[in-house]
Amino acid sequence: MMATTLWMWSAAAVAGTPSASQEAMYRALSARDPAPSCAEVEALSETPVADLVYVVEHATQPPWAGMRAASCLVERHAEEARDEILAWVGDAGKRGLAILVFDKVDALPEGLALEVARSGLAGPLAEDARTRLARAERAEVRALAERPVEEDAGEAAKP
Repeated sequence: MMATTLWMWSAAAVAGTPSASQEAMYRALSARDPAPSCAEVEALSETPVADLVYVVEHATQPPWAGMRAASCLVERHAEEARDEILAWVGDAGKRGLAILVFDKVDALPEGLALEVARSGLAGPLAEDARTRLARAERAEVRALAERPVEEDAGEAAKP
């Protein structure tokens, strides 16, 4: 079975062969319905954050496998995955991941939520960020999304 799923991993030559826990997480996250809970997926690994990041970065098919892994990171491990989350919202090539983060901004710790908002509004996905962050429950995030576009460039530089 492992041989048949390896082709679904991108950059296999660069990343190497997935570990047993990464492969198990990938299989669980690939299930069509019902989707496993994050806790069920995380129980498959001794290093769930690192393995979820691996799945996000390398799983290509089905498309929901990486997105489910990203959702678990955002909802349950945002501080540990801070660098990855901030990278997603600043990379036009990761638009799907950025949209997921913008849509789940209220699940993030407050400081990270504001950092995501500032970064997203100043980055290449500013239009997506503005639309989605305007629906946030946090007033501070909504306020950033509702500000005039010119103000966003200077705001991104704030810590």
